[in-house]
Amino acid sequence: MSMAASAGPATPAHDDPALVEDRQRIAVLLFLGADAVFVLCLLFSYFYLRGLNVQGMWIPAGTHTAPVWAVWTIAAVIVASALAYRWGERGIRAGDRARLVAGTSLALALLLVDAVLQAWQLSALPFRASDGAYAGSFVVLAGYHLFHLVVTGLLGLGLWNRARAGRYDAARFGQVRLMGYVWSWVAAVAVLTAITTLFVASPKVS
Repeated sequence: MSMAASAGPATPAHDDPALVEDRQRIAVLLFLGADAVFVLCLLFSYFYLRGLNVQGMWIPAGTHTAPVWAVWTIAAVIVASALAYRWGERGIRAGDRARLVAGTSLALALLLVDAVLQAWQLSALPFRASDGAYAGSFVVLAGYHLFHLVVTGLLGLGLWNRARAGRYDAARFGQVRLMGYVWSWVAAVAVLTAITTLFVASPKVS
């Protein structure tokens, strides 16, 4: 038997950890890029409809608007969640697995609180989606944030389970870093949404 045969099959190139991490990073960046385009379309639609205000239907007479404090509270909680995750991520970079688990646990708990707050806000809005362009735009933005929370929560739960099982260390934390991109993006979108919804009154009445 030759020495080449006794050495066993060579590891396929596509199983190289560095290559796998590169592909995962590209996939996440493409996902975030596509999501960014969609979010920008939603924000553009909000301002476009606000500026157009056809027949005064941006906010019809007698229609209420969403309270500003609720929007900013929801944004603040997800920002705190992202910061908690980043704290855990910095821990695993230093080889502290317990800190990653703790940070991810806190981030998930805050994310759950935010999801409850967002669901409550949607159920308690003083208008329906059909009550003008503002109402429809607001409901879509709030609903999309809830979608973001669900996706992030499912991904975060999987990462938390892997972290608890000791799958990450100071030399292997690529997935942790990528999840940090997602968490930070969701928090950034929540802040952008909160800023956008500060612009309520239309500058034009047609």
